[in-house]
Amino acid sequence: MVENIASFEQFNLNLVGRSWVRFVNHCFSEDTIIENMHSPGLHISMLGTCQGVTKNSGMDPLRDYSYQYMVTMVDQPCFSQMQFYRDTTWQTLSIILPLDALRGNIMIPEFRANFSHAVPQIQLAELGPVSGNILRCCEAVWNCPLQGLERGLFIQAKAQEVLALFLHQKHQQKMMPDTGRLSELSKVMSYIQANLAQEWRLSKVARLAGSNQTYVKQDIKTLVGLNFSDWLRKTRLEVACEQLAGCESITQISLDVGFKSQAHFATSFKNEIGISPSEYRQSLVQRQVS
Repeated sequence: MVENIASFEQFNLNLVGRSWVRFVNHCFSEDTIIENMHSPGLHISMLGTCQGVTKNSGMDPLRDYSYQYMVTMVDQPCFSQMQFYRDTTWQTLSIILPLDALRGNIMIPEFRANFSHAVPQIQLAELGPVSGNILRCCEAVWNCPLQGLERGLFIQAKAQEVLALFLHQKHQQKMMPDTGRLSELSKVMSYIQANLAQEWRLSKVARLAGSNQTYVKQDIKTLVGLNFSDWLRKTRLEVACEQLAGCESITQISLDVGFKSQAHFATSFKNEIGISPSEYRQSLVQRQVS
């Protein structure tokens, strides 16, 4: 069960009825299957690094859920399963709001089912990219060094900030005249993440999305909370961090994620992460040894 993971924590949010925030930031030391019990309510989940494989029937086991949000409406208790292999990481923050309180409270905008699932108790599901401002709040929770009362107060405040930002984002999207435009752009950004070695200019992104550069600039900011160049650099460095755990040369990794030279890669990496790629790789080795 997810509750048995060492880094699992849960706090009462005291919002509407029995509302909760549950979160995990865990690197698995052995192959593990996690069973997660979903209680009735609206579950709003934010994922950071998610290197697991879904074991739920009807869902794509090859899909990468990293840096995605997931909204599910659960009317009866049900279970889902994820498999995590050794040395993989799972970061998740979920806010659970009770159904009884929601039925009389128009605080949640309408969601649509936009990805397949085969769990009959889940009536509604939506998947999309986590915006940068929400992700930063989640990272503050996952890495919170506080203890005791201070920890509880900090995490409750950050979880409420995540919920406020998410609802504001959803209301903004609902008011936009062309949600189909955002949907197409989201697909293009997923394609970019899978093809980082290519050279990506805003004009090319606009062409693939069937839009224009002005709209693309605005829409990327809406989707991820960053401008395009900052999002692309952050994405390339996040993938580089994952690849540095392997045996590929640093030069090859820099090319694979889209940097024109190892020197440019090393400078950008140190500016963002705080240490060089070789130092980061060494830290991973030392972590495994210890």
